[in-house]
Amino acid sequence: MSQLNNISSLRHSFRKGSTVLALLSDNHASRLCYRMARALLRPRDELQLVTVVTNEDSVKHGNDLLAPYMQEQCNNTVKPVVLITGDSRLSDIVADYAQSMAANLVVLGSYNLCTAGTRDDPMPASGSLALRLVKAVRSCPVLVVKANTKGPFLRSDNGAMGLKVMVECQSNSRHMLTWLMDKLDSDKDGLFLVVTRAYDQGTGLVKETASRMMTNFSVQAGMGDYYTAQRLYKDPAAKALPQAVEADAIDILAVQAPPCKGLPDDLVDLLMTARSSILVYHTKAESFRTLPAAAAAAEAESAVGLPGDASRAGSM
Repeated sequence: MSQLNNISSLRHSFRKGSTVLALLSDNHASRLCYRMARALLRPRDELQLVTVVTNEDSVKHGNDLLAPYMQEQCNNTVKPVVLITGDSRLSDIVADYAQSMAANLVVLGSYNLCTAGTRDDPMPASGSLALRLVKAVRSCPVLVVKANTKGPFLRSDNGAMGLKVMVECQSNSRHMLTWLMDKLDSDKDGLFLVVTRAYDQGTGLVKETASRMMTNFSVQAGMGDYYTAQRLYKDPAAKALPQAVEADAIDILAVQAPPCKGLPDDLVDLLMTARSSILVYHTKAESFRTLPAAAAAAEAESAVGLPGDASRAGSM
């Protein structure tokens, strides 16, 4: 085990640093956002604390808001950033800045999405900045930190606690797992792999495609020295995933967004109903993955087609 830990540490020591943006304002959700952003920092990463004001006269207020965060001890480089909206939309300003910085991740907190119902009764989610930012930021993944999470990390004062991260496994989400393994710490963070619509409606048995997908993702995670818990659900993602994150008390649910301009209705529903922080990984973000993790993904491609044994996977 010590040899594996040394390999994991060596891999992170050679990784290229990235830029993480934490979008902050004057509320408790921003404090949660800051904690989660800190937890996802790796050696050589830069954390940019970003707040947005309407005009030049408000820049001092923005700097004052960021000052308490800047005083906290951090092993990474931390930089305060005050953006000015002017006549532009806030979501566009943040999206343009994230792209200009080649940001690896944008993190923001949300209260509005915590109290939302459904798309048929969307208030107050219709006014959610988080929802607008998930739609606007396409150059990198967006992590929405929800204040009503069931995950233990944000509900505890133990800063050394690891994260419990659930990954929705899809045929096009292998790059997302690669990206996640580069951000997480295999020594303390846990990966939960979930496949939805995994059971044949006629026979009630696990589909061969679901079993194979679970095996492929497990092999890929194993190459990064991650232990994985496996979950198979019969229902579609919009119904199964909110149940899954509560059952396993998940800190972050990672989902792949389709390559389209807007957000599909089922993803919007998930952002409203799941009681966990939600990472939305856009297809365009694949170009921002780091070299060490990309190499692991390339090796994992050789695992495609391996026969799977789903008997060990949890189901619901």
